[in-house]
Amino acid sequence: MFYSQPIVWQTRVIKDNQQVYTEERSTLDLYESEVITPTETYRLKDIFDVSYKPFSDNYGLLYLHTIKGVKTYMVKESPEAWMEAYHQWK
Repeated sequence: MFYSQPIVWQTRVIKDNQQVYTEERSTLDLYESEVITPTETYRLKDIFDVSYKPFSDNYGLLYLHTIKGVKTYMVKESPEAWMEAYHQWK
């Protein structure tokens, strides 16, 4: 693995008749020839670009522009280093 970017997402569960939000965590792992997400694996040649948009003090969105469409991942930490590493390998 060349670089790993922490990502988060929220799940909503009804527990004891109340909504409870839980924050889940995982990573986007960058390798020499692929990016592995919690649900899919993309070859680097199938990713056209990556972009990032902060939307609050705590969160931002990391976008993978792929042949399967744009995939969005919520991040708490800036993915600038991950994006720079991606562009070096690409």
